[in-house]
Amino acid sequence: MAGTLTLVAVLITVAHGRFVSRLLSGDEAKTVLAVRSDEARIAELERDIALEPPLKIETAELARLRAYKELVDLRVFPWRRFLAELEEILSGDVRLTKISPGAPKGGQGMIIELSGEARNKNAAFSLAEDLDASPMFSNAVLKSLVEEDDRTEFDLELVFDPPPTSMPAGKTP
Repeated sequence: MAGTLTLVAVLITVAHGRFVSRLLSGDEAKTVLAVRSDEARIAELERDIALEPPLKIETAELARLRAYKELVDLRVFPWRRFLAELEEILSGDVRLTKISPGAPKGGQGMIIELSGEARNKNAAFSLAEDLDASPMFSNAVLKSLVEEDDRTEFDLELVFDPPPTSMPAGKTP
């Protein structure tokens, strides 16, 4: 029993000695100094960024950004309806690679540019016709059509103008 207690005491003493030597080595202090140095550098960079002159945005781009902001603020553009209708129209022969909303078209909906790939020219033409036939889309026009090996790349422009939906009582757009 005395041997066991001696062994336990020796183990505790060794563990305690290691702990004390770690404290005295200064590793924690070095880490704290490094963190404080990094925080000071971050604060200095944030001050430098605050002193930078503001970006100059062209007038046309500023008007576009304001139009987008108004759409977001008013929650006018119904993305769910847009994507649901688009999903219903798309066939398995067409894959969209880009959907790009443009500027609103004078209260008559929003211009949308679509880019994608089709298995052939007929699939791209069919997509434009199907979009034009939908009550939510109009003026679907193929802007470009490029045939490559086994696919046809296309750019399409259309107007998205969904019929208004009734809002629940007490809700505003």
